[in-house]
Amino acid sequence: MSDDRLVAVVTGANRGIGKAIVRHLLLQTEKPLIVYLTARNMDRGQAAFDELRREQLRGGGDALHNELRLHQLDVLDIDSIQTFIDYLTLMHGEQSIDILVNNAGGVVKRALPADPQTAATRAAAASPAAPETTPETTVVRTCDADTAFKTVHMNYFSAVNMTSWALPHMRRHGRVVFMVTALAHLGIFSGDLPRVLTSDELNLNGLHIIENGFISSVGKGTYSSYGFPPMPFAVAKAGLIAYARMLARTTAQNPRGLLFAAVCPGYVKTDMTGPYAPLTPDQGAETPVYVALTDSKRLKRHNGGLWKHLRPLKW
Repeated sequence: MSDDRLVAVVTGANRGIGKAIVRHLLLQTEKPLIVYLTARNMDRGQAAFDELRREQLRGGGDALHNELRLHQLDVLDIDSIQTFIDYLTLMHGEQSIDILVNNAGGVVKRALPADPQTAATRAAAASPAAPETTPETTVVRTCDADTAFKTVHMNYFSAVNMTSWALPHMRRHGRVVFMVTALAHLGIFSGDLPRVLTSDELNLNGLHIIENGFISSVGKGTYSSYGFPPMPFAVAKAGLIAYARMLARTTAQNPRGLLFAAVCPGYVKTDMTGPYAPLTPDQGAETPVYVALTDSKRLKRHNGGLWKHLRPLKW
């Protein structure tokens, strides 16, 4: 018997915004879905799976037409990505994915002494141009060579690798969502970088050169002379915004009509941001879920674009 349910994959989904995205997909009744909750740590993944499954059963109704599945996936491990893709093709055929939400990622943290922070410090940290800090949780996002390498690989290269493996298996009108941050706006870059990042001539090799160039320049202490800010997380996420634009451009003639979007969830309270962020993970999940399920015609008009608060946003 054929199964006409859409297949949705969410990476890094055992907690925070990723788990909230799975929750919204699982409990919605607009489209019947098979939702894959993927996690690097299977114990944590199983705990999230059990919690969300209980919520679904308590809710009942049409949401029970949706099915939640759990699979191990470490997006930093090519073998893990390949194993998961092979499983999907075995279960759902060569064209096996309707929705891919690249949520996995994070920051490298260095704990500071737990001293009280002033309101002025908090306000400065909240500025888009400020260093990547969350003083309320006494954690700072550092900008040394090791941090730059780990952060860019954790957030940029992992999502690019996952997407590259998934693209051949995307179904007609399949869509790929990249979770990013509004901190990755073009204004944090200087020199030629804003022009290069938005150029129609930019290809994946060129984008890799930019991200690797940032890592190298941090190690040499020359990043500012190349137009980079001391913000590894934002630089990595800017790479994903540029990647979404590039994919929309380079696949425009593909008969499958693939759709791409970079989504900023807003300032969401998670393990990464700390307890002072104003939005809950469920609020942060609203826009990525909207983009994942909205009418293809509307998304096509903004294919490859940046979204926030359910609306397209100029980069």
